[in-house]
Amino acid sequence: MGRALITELTKRGANMIALSTSTVQSLPDSPEIVTWQLGKEAELRDRLQHIDILILNHGVNVLGARDSQSIYKSYEVNTFSVFRWIDLFIEANSAQIANKEIWVNTSEAEVNIALSPLYELSKRAIGDLVTLRRLDGFCPIRKLILGPFKSDLNPYGVMSPTFVAWAIAVLAQIGCYDIIVTINPITFVAYPFKEFWRSLYFRVFSRPST
Repeated sequence: MGRALITELTKRGANMIALSTSTVQSLPDSPEIVTWQLGKEAELRDRLQHIDILILNHGVNVLGARDSQSIYKSYEVNTFSVFRWIDLFIEANSAQIANKEIWVNTSEAEVNIALSPLYELSKRAIGDLVTLRRLDGFCPIRKLILGPFKSDLNPYGVMSPTFVAWAIAVLAQIGCYDIIVTINPITFVAYPFKEFWRSLYFRVFSRPST
C-alpha cells in the first residue's frame, strides 16, 4: 500500500518522502527514503517540520498467533508506534499544525473480523485513540478504513493496492475524513455507527487536552 500511495500521490503532484524500517534500496517514482527504528521515532522529529501530510501505513499481522511476544509486537507496531508518530508530528509542527494533516490506516478491522485476532485488537485500539485525539482538533486526521487488499500482511486480500490508493486519493481530495474503501457493504453502515457513538462517549467522559 505504501508503494501504491507513493505512485498515486506523485501523479497528483506530491513530493513524497518514504519512511521505512527496512533497508529499501529503491522505490517507484524515486522518492527520498528515510529509515527509522521502532521505538526511536523521536529521532526524526526535526524532519517532520518539513512534512505537510504524514501518512501512517506501517503495520504487522501475526495471523493466528496469540503468545505474549506476538501480543506485545502487535500492539507496539500497530498501536503505540503509530500514536507516537501522531504525537511527534503535532509537537514538531505546533506553530503551524492547523495547516498540516495526518492520515492513519486503521483498517476495517475496526468493525469487522480480519481472521487475525491480534491484528483486529491492535487496529481497533489505534482506531479508538485516533477518534479520541480528533476531539482536540489539533489538525485534520483522516482515517483510512480499508478492506482486504493484496499485501504481505494480508495474503487473502482481493482488492488491488493500485485501485485502493487511487480511491484514497479521490476521497481525500473531495474532503472525506473517514475514507472507506472496501468490498464489504457492512463496513459502510457499521463504521459510521461505531464512530459516532465512540466519539460521543469520549467527548462526554474525557477532558480537552491542555
